[in-house]
Amino acid sequence: MPRSGIGQGSWERIFLYLPSLTAEGSLLVRPEGASVVFAHLERAVWCRSRLAALALAVIAPLALPTVAHASDFAPPDEPHFAFSSGLEPGSVLAGHILPMDWSERVSPCDGDAERSHLDLRTPPSLRPGLCPGDTSDAVIRLQRLLTVKMLYREPITGEYDDATRYAVATFHKLIGPAHTDAATARQEWIDDPPPEDWTEGDWKMLVAFWPEPPKFRQGQPDRIELDIGHQILYLIERDQVAAIIPVSSGAGRGTRGCTRLGCGASVTPRTDRLDGGGKFYYQHNYRGWSPRPAEWSIYKAIFWRGNYGEWNYGLHGYRSVPHYPASHGCTRLTVWDMDFLRPYDASRPGWQPSDGARVEVGMTIHVWDR
Repeated sequence: MPRSGIGQGSWERIFLYLPSLTAEGSLLVRPEGASVVFAHLERAVWCRSRLAALALAVIAPLALPTVAHASDFAPPDEPHFAFSSGLEPGSVLAGHILPMDWSERVSPCDGDAERSHLDLRTPPSLRPGLCPGDTSDAVIRLQRLLTVKMLYREPITGEYDDATRYAVATFHKLIGPAHTDAATARQEWIDDPPPEDWTEGDWKMLVAFWPEPPKFRQGQPDRIELDIGHQILYLIERDQVAAIIPVSSGAGRGTRGCTRLGCGASVTPRTDRLDGGGKFYYQHNYRGWSPRPAEWSIYKAIFWRGNYGEWNYGLHGYRSVPHYPASHGCTRLTVWDMDFLRPYDASRPGWQPSDGARVEVGMTIHVWDR
């Protein structure tokens, strides 16, 4: 018997747009050519119902395009890989365009130290403005949220203490401007410091924020990223942010950085000329403070080499860690953050500085301005 009067183009369109038919003999996997389609459709026509085949023939030409091009069904091109941390200039965070301009910020803190701003808020809010020194359930919620965002690592106390104040300032460093000009950076930080108080708008931005590594590194899942421009250290473990820590790098007096002949006064060596970054090569074996006088005593130091092999520059805890570059060339951290990076158990016999350390000799560090 002759086939129904349906052109081969119609059958091909049925094949392309109806890749699987629920009737017996239906196609579950697309074949390479249309010949198998005809065989299956003939089976449907003669073994089940000529009417079903006729219905397909009438409906398909009306509902489907006349010509199908191979490009219509080709897989999409692979997307071009472009890494983003979500904090680049021009990014939007909870409706705010980054970086934030702190000159327009209105502090929630009352100027009268004898009065509590918490008593002046009406009506009460679950996400109120907060100030250093506050003690409340709202501070507990803030500390918990800062912990989730990798900005806070201390006990949840409900007290807006120094550790909370530093964590808040660190978040504001992240979303604020970078200061990358060695000639002006220190003064820019002093003139426009990151706020240490907390506004209702900050709640929305912190909720929207998610910590991402600031730069993509192939084959370096565990590393330190030291962002001089924002005065922030990232601890990266398994290519995920494990901690975001405030620092104070070299004061960098003058405009001269490091060259093959050495570094300028109070300059922190960078590693941006090294494809693989720098390496930590030495650590102090003291269990805490080094036995040096006054300002030269440092806490749990570990040292790396820079672009030109500079040595004796490291990370260490210190008594003073301002929000601006202030050190002699090393990078200062708070004592509690250095304890987080390099904990020790003084009561354990045979303890070594690398035991339980999150930063140790041989680990990679990247130091950069932008």
